[in-house]
Amino acid sequence: MARGKHMAMMVLALATAACAPSAEKGTGGVVNETDTVAAMPEVEAANVAVDNGMTGTATIAANASADATANAAAEADDAKMAAAAADAAKKAEEAAKKKAEEEKAKIVVAAVVAPPPATFGRCAVCHDATKGGPNKLGPNLYGIYGKSAGVHAGFGYSDALKGAGLKWDDATLDKWMENPRALVPGNMMSFPGLKDPAKRQEIIAYLKSLK
Repeated sequence: MARGKHMAMMVLALATAACAPSAEKGTGGVVNETDTVAAMPEVEAANVAVDNGMTGTATIAANASADATANAAAEADDAKMAAAAADAAKKAEEAAKKKAEEEKAKIVVAAVVAPPPATFGRCAVCHDATKGGPNKLGPNLYGIYGKSAGVHAGFGYSDALKGAGLKWDDATLDKWMENPRALVPGNMMSFPGLKDPAKRQEIIAYLKSLK
C-alpha cells in the first residue's frame, strides 16, 4: 500500500509538471493545447506504473497469505502425527507392562504351588489335582480345601457324603484320610485309610496350596 501511495504521488507530480506554465512553452507563460497533448503519454505511463505497483503489492500479499496457510496446515499435520506417535507409544508401554505383570504372576503361582509329596501318589490313583482337571474315579481335588464336602461339579457323590455336612478343613481331612468309612458310613470311597499322621499332614499341606 505504501508503494502504491508513492506511485500516485509521482503521477500527481508529473501531471502538475506537464500542465504548469513554462517559459519555453506557449506565449506569455500560458500552456497551449500542443503542450498538454505532448505531456499525456508521460501521465499515462505513470498511471500504468501505479497500476503495476498496486498489482505487484496485491500479488505479494496473496503469496504471503498462501504461504502462511500452507505453513499452518503443515504444523497441524505435524501435531497430529506427533499425537498419534505418542498414543501408540503409550499403548505399547501399557501392553508391555501388562505382559510383564502376567509373566510375574505365572512365576509367583509356580513358586507357590509346590510339587505333590510322594505320599500323594496313593491319592493320585483316583484323583486329579490340577486346576480345571477332570474327575476320575474320585472328584478333582484342586481348591478343595475349605469347601463343603460333596459339592464338586460333575461328580456323582453318595447321598451319605452329601448329607454329612462336612467341611474340608485340617481336622476333617485328617480323619477322612485316616478312615473314610468310619467318618462317613455308607460313602463310596474304597480307600482303606492312611495310618501315618505325618504323611496325612503332608497331603493336607499340599491340598491347602492348591488355590
